[in-house]
Parts: sequence; structure tokens; C-alpha cells
Amino acid sequence: MELLIYVANGLYLMSYLVKDILKLRLLTVVAACCLVTYFASQPQPVNSIIAWNLFFVFLNLAQIAMILRSRTKVSEHLDPA
Repeated sequence: MELLIYVANGLYLMSYLVKDILKLRLLTVVAACCLVTYFASQPQPVNSIIAWNLFFVFLNLAQIAMILRSRTKVSEHLDPA
């Protein structure tokens, strides 16, 4: 399970390297989910870390939805069918 910590940190590192904000948000969602899984699976789950990471997941998912909505509106505006 400790591998999840390394995966999460690797994903956070990758998120600093991407230029596309959507990819950055997707990477951070997956990284935060790895941390939630790791800390929830501990003999004594660390609820504060779980709660904060779930908050970040939902915050990023809301931002992803807004990005996708704005990109859809732009593509519809450029190519009305």
C-alpha cells in the first residue's frame, strides 16, 4: 500500500510539468484518490487527511466540469451544426 504514496507524489510531480489545466486537474484528482485510498486503508485511518483530499477531489471535479463546459461552448461556437 505504501506504493500509493509514491504514485500520488509522482502524479503531483507530473501535474507540475503539464501545461494543459485539464490534464493538471485530472492528475491531481487521481493523486488525491491514491492518498485517500492509502490513508483510509491504514489500521487507524487518518480522517483529517482523508477529508482534505476528498475536498480537493470534489473541488477539482467541479473545476473539470467547468473547463469541459467552457470548451464545449467554444467548440459549438466555432462549429455550429
